[in-house]
Amino acid sequence: MERTYRMTVWGRFMGLTSDQRTRLLAEQGNHGMFSARFSPEGTFLYGPELVGYQFRYEVVVDEPNPVDAELLARLQVEDSAATDLENRGYQGRIVDTTAVCVDDMRFRKGHSY
Repeated sequence: MERTYRMTVWGRFMGLTSDQRTRLLAEQGNHGMFSARFSPEGTFLYGPELVGYQFRYEVVVDEPNPVDAELLARLQVEDSAATDLENRGYQGRIVDTTAVCVDDMRFRKGHSY
């Protein structure tokens, strides 16, 4: 059974150099909250204070057990976030990962979200 998750990986930058800070600030307009979306490749977001960052992913996992499915999704996105951050030339540490199963969301009739 496939389950779709919207995952947010929260992290903190570590050891940013002045050149890295300058580059992040120059590109910040492309990575702010107005760019926030969940996608399979992940969306990299951070604020101008350059303390924390987040990645947002939409992940589909083919696992019948909901607990195992969420664990697999967490492992996948945490690995993806660490690799993406490293590929961008930054260091950081993951502090939290949240998961929302889209399949479990319930909407009240008559409301559009």
